[in-house]
Amino acid sequence: MTRQLHEVQGRVCFEGSAQVERGQGWIARLVALFFGFPQTQENCPVRVTKTRTDKAEVWERDFGGHVMRSRCELAPSAGRFRERFGAFLFEMDLKVEDGVVHMPVRRAWCLGVPLPKFLLPLSETREFEQNGTFQFDVALYAPTGGLMVRYRGSLKPAL
Repeated sequence: MTRQLHEVQGRVCFEGSAQVERGQGWIARLVALFFGFPQTQENCPVRVTKTRTDKAEVWERDFGGHVMRSRCELAPSAGRFRERFGAFLFEMDLKVEDGVVHMPVRRAWCLGVPLPKFLLPLSETREFEQNGTFQFDVALYAPTGGLMVRYRGSLKPAL
């Protein structure tokens, strides 16, 4: 299932449910506004649509009508990928341990300008398969350690 979610030829859709938690501080509110993170909610319907372009994938995450879009592509270095949210570009490592994919943020740019490491968010992202269902747990923390957003749940191919 994890491989199916990440090997896109054309367009694929996945559906499921998620729990969303947003941080409370001013940094979390500002980041959520800028990146379009969904509001805190329990048992939210989620639909992920991935569309392949020439060199990348466009990800559309719909959390109960609240849509976030990004563009993902392989990074020049092996074992990494990049994800663009508007003016921001993030490069993450892809680490697999005991069947769980982890994606820590390695570096980032804003409008092409590299961000210093002390400004990078901490990503505690895990993806894995359990009982034939794709599971995700994405937690993003501010450089100061406060929660910005966490969304976790499960997905299956849309019918």
